[in-house]
Amino acid sequence: MKKLRPLDLIFVIAITTLGIFLTVKSFSQKGSVVKVNADEKHYEYSAKQDGIYKVGGPLGITTFEIKDGKVRIIDSPCPNKTCVNQGWHSPLVCLPNNVIITLEEEGEFDAIAE
Repeated sequence: MKKLRPLDLIFVIAITTLGIFLTVKSFSQKGSVVKVNADEKHYEYSAKQDGIYKVGGPLGITTFEIKDGKVRIIDSPCPNKTCVNQGWHSPLVCLPNNVIITLEEEGEFDAIAE
């Protein structure tokens, strides 16, 4: 087995630090607009307005919650419920029901618009 060289160690530390930073950032992420793409329809909600909302997809209704500028999926008709287990996160994706929820700052551009 080869020994780790100094540059290998620096690379491992940098990747680990970046992973930790991105994980912490995603859990503390807040925004002002919740954008929902559900079955080729587009919706926008204020992230400042706490509430529980529902959108339809090909499998049925996906229910999500907006609270304190964050968003999470609380119920979905998909069989494995992976989207529900994502927690307060952005983006939230329910592939079986074709629902994508993102939390953005108002006026924020995506890669296509830039």
